[in-house]
Amino acid sequence: MKKLLGVLVLLGFLSSCNVTETIVFTEDGSGDFLVTYDMTQMMSQMKELGMNTDSSEKKEGKEVMDTTMVFAEIMENHKDSIAALPEEQRLAIEYVKDMYMTMHVDEEKAKMNMGIGMKFNSINDLKDIQKKIKKAQSLGDENKQIDAMRDGSPMGKFMGDNDGNVAYNYTTSGFTRSTAMPDLSEEEYNEMNALFNNTSESDKEFMDYFKASYYTVKLVFPKRIKSTTIEDAQISDDGKTLTYKTSWLDYIKNPKTLDVDVKFYE
Repeated sequence: MKKLLGVLVLLGFLSSCNVTETIVFTEDGSGDFLVTYDMTQMMSQMKELGMNTDSSEKKEGKEVMDTTMVFAEIMENHKDSIAALPEEQRLAIEYVKDMYMTMHVDEEKAKMNMGIGMKFNSINDLKDIQKKIKKAQSLGDENKQIDAMRDGSPMGKFMGDNDGNVAYNYTTSGFTRSTAMPDLSEEEYNEMNALFNNTSESDKEFMDYFKASYYTVKLVFPKRIKSTTIEDAQISDDGKTLTYKTSWLDYIKNPKTLDVDVKFYE
C-alpha cells in the first residue's frame, strides 16, 4: 500500500515529462484509456544531480520491472489498511477504484515509465477521467511537497489545474476530443504572456526543458480513418491508428492544441 502511494505521488510530479495519452477502441465502443509518463529523461537528470540514491552500483544486477496494479484488487487485499486511512484518502481511493496503474523499469536500457488507466464499457465512462487521474495523483501526504515544488516553478500556476476539462465523443462515424477552457482574468492573461516573454537566463533554461518535452495522443480505432483536423498527424498503414503530439510549452499555452475531430470511412 505504501509503495502504491509513493508511485501516485511521483505521478503527480510528472506534468513536465513526456506524456502519452492512448485510447484503444473495440468494435462495440468499449476500450482502454491509458496515460503514460516517460521518466527516462527525468531520472537521468536526477542521477546527474546526485539525487538517485538507488544507483545500480549498489545492486548486484540491473532491475527489470513490468507490473500492473489494479485498484479494485488493492482495495480488496488491503481493505483493513485502507479503512485506517484518513477519510480524504479513503474517499479518493474509492473514487478511482475502477482504474489501474502500470510501471515499467529496465535499468540496463535506462528506461522507466509509469501510467494510470481505465478500461471502459462506453465513451461515457470517460466523462470524468481527468478528475480521476488528478484524484489518483493527489493520494499520499507527500503530495503537499509536490505541490510546493510545482508552485515554486515559473510555470507552476499554469500547470495541472487550469488545463480545462476534456470531453470525448465516439460514434460509428467519428471521434472528437474537445477541451473546455476556464476563462483567464486580465491579470492572469498578462501574467502568462509575461512568463513566456521572459528572457532571464534561469527561466530560459526552464523553458528549454519544456520545449524538449511533449504530450502525445494516440488513438486506435476499429474503423479506417477518412480524415482528421490535425494536419501533421501520423496515420498507421492500416489506417486505424492516429498519432499526434505537441510540445509542453504549446500545450500549457493552449491545451486545445490537442483537440481533434476524426471521421471514419463508412
